[in-house]
Formats: sequence, structure tokens, C-alpha cells
Amino acid sequence: MRHSTLGPVLAVFMLVAVPALGDTKPFGGAELLTGRGIKPPRETQTVQFGLTAGTSPMSAVLGYVKDDLKNKAVQQCDAAGLVADCAATVNEAMNQLKQIPDSTWNQLQDAANMSQSQLDAALASAGVTDPYVRNQVAAYVASQPADQRNQALYAARVAATAENSVNLLMEPFVRVNTKYIEIGVSAPFMLRIRSGGTDANLGNFTLDLRSGGVWSKGAVSFGITGGLSTYLPTGTRTADASARADLFQAPKTMHQYLGFAPHLVLGMDLSQWMLLMLHVEYLAQIGVRDSPLVDSVHVFKYGIGTVLFPAFFVNVLAELNGLVPLANAGAFNVLYFTGGLQFKIFLFRLAIAVEAPVWTAARPDTTVIGGVPVGQLSKYNVLSRISFTF
Repeated sequence: MRHSTLGPVLAVFMLVAVPALGDTKPFGGAELLTGRGIKPPRETQTVQFGLTAGTSPMSAVLGYVKDDLKNKAVQQCDAAGLVADCAATVNEAMNQLKQIPDSTWNQLQDAANMSQSQLDAALASAGVTDPYVRNQVAAYVASQPADQRNQALYAARVAATAENSVNLLMEPFVRVNTKYIEIGVSAPFMLRIRSGGTDANLGNFTLDLRSGGVWSKGAVSFGITGGLSTYLPTGTRTADASARADLFQAPKTMHQYLGFAPHLVLGMDLSQWMLLMLHVEYLAQIGVRDSPLVDSVHVFKYGIGTVLFPAFFVNVLAELNGLVPLANAGAFNVLYFTGGLQFKIFLFRLAIAVEAPVWTAARPDTTVIGGVPVGQLSKYNVLSRISFTF
């Protein structure tokens, strides 16, 4: 029996332990899941296409706004003494608020600078029949500075629809690699799966360009890569709420902003047994659509990542990545850990990992990303990438 099972066991061991042919060039397996990596050599990768995905359970947000609106509406209703059960009436009215179509809310947001009485009338025409809830929403918006009323109305909308959900970010991509440059394009889209239904949103179309070189000294190789990512403001208006699922991916969901992210990566390859990569990045987002709360957002990103056994059938991935707010970016102050595995079978690649915040600055409920309150981040994200590499 021992001899009959020894052959298959050795065969499996050889698949795992023997380096993959064709991946013996320095930085041939320099793929991380969260942070930036060294541009691969043309000999090991000329074209790659596939799909990256991130799954994030998200707690309901903006409960404080919802409770404030409801409590004030109930108090006003009780003071008027017009109905027997004001709490039930207001709950039903909040449900009406929740059922207003996105298209109608978009029109209301476009006219958020109207007077309180005009906004009350617009809410009534949109289907909110309870005058107390209409009055509190209109008063809440009118109480905000003029340049923030658009976001205040959006906060009321998110509060009305707040419930636990799962955010799924999917991003088909293609990369073309030459001797000197690599060009990549991707088109992210998001699904937020709630008990009451599923919301689908398009993200910001992303363009990546990078170049670099590699120098070897004995068994050790060193690499440097510089690049620029551009996030075009093509996302749908309700995509912003997905930003809190994974702050590293937030530029792909913030529909109001045109983003630019120059980055630099330094790497070391220890004979294809271990890759070590450090990256720094400056993210600048410029508001160009739908009256953003701030004109620009500026963030510094950094990280260190390692790939163990990059030329083998199974790679081990481990990363630490952080964000530091520079201007108008208080929400971007967190450190993430990412750990997982990548499997390579001929042209096929499959990577899966878990990403979680290991440190975050104090985050009051009023913390915002581009004007959207995001006081609670997702506790973890499950990341994956499926690709074919030629």
C-alpha cells in the first residue's frame, strides 16, 4: 500500500516544488494583490487579461442621520397630535423615502439649493406623503451650508436606505507588456447586495502605464518601476458608497473625481525564492462632476509586499499597505494587511487573499470620502484574481 501511494504523492510534490519553466527571469512572478509591483520582464509576460474581484461585508452606515430625522419627525407629530401612533406613521414615511427611485433622487440632488418650502414640495411630488418627514428632511438639508446641501440630501437618502450589505467589486482588465512599457486598462463595476435588493453601479474607467528596469548582481536582482494610474470620472452617481469597502480601491468608485496616481516601486529578487517590493504613491483627485463637497482630495499611499516562491506552482503573498491623508482626506488614514496564495497552471493564474485593516485612526460617524459619510469601514475584504498570462 505504501508503494502504491508513493508515486502520486511524489508527483504532487514535484508540481508544487519544481519551479515553473519560463518564470525563471528576475521578477517573473512579481504580482501582488493590493500594492504596486515591479513591471514583469517581457520574456515572462507579454499579454495578460482577467478579472479581479473583492468581496466586502459592510455594516449599515448613517444610522445617526436616520435616527435624528425620525426622532424630530416623531416629536413634531406628537406635538401636533394628529395621529394616534406617530412612531408607526413616521416609520412608514421613512419607508416611502426609501422607495423613491434613484432617478428621482438624482433630480432632487440637482435642485438641493432650493428653499426649504420648495424642497418640501419636491419631496411631496416624489411620493413622500408624510409632512413631518418631508419637513425634517427639508430642514436638515436647509440647515447645511449652501455648498454642502447636495451632499446633505444624499446623506438623507443613504440614511433612509441604510442596511447591512455585501459589496462586490469586479474589475475586468487587460495588460500589454513590451520591453520598455506596460499599458493596462480596466473597467470596474460594483454590486451591493442587500436584503431589499441589489444595487449595480459602474466604476471609474482606469488606465495604467508603467516602465522600469532590472539589474542583476550574482544571484540577487534589483528592479525599479515608475508608473501613472488615471481614474476617469465615468462611474454612476451611487457608486460612492462602495468606497468604504476598500479604501485602496476608492478612486475607482468616487464618481465625482478625476484621479491621478504617480507611483514608484523598488524591488529585490532573491533567486526567485523571494521577491520583496516597496512602493510609494501620491493620489490626487480633482472634482469635476456633480458639485463635490471638496474641490480636490490628496492622499499618500505606501506599502511593502513579498512573494515567496514566485517561480513555483504555489506562491505565498503577504503585504502591508497604508494610506495617509494629505488634504481633504480624513477618511484615508488606515493600515491594511493582505495575505494569501497564488496558483499557476501553465497560462492560468488564480490568486486569493484576505485583506483587513490592522490599524485605523479614530473614525467618527461624520468621517467622509468625497462628501459621503463613511464612518464604518468593512472589517475585511476577500480579494481574488483570475487571469491568463501569455
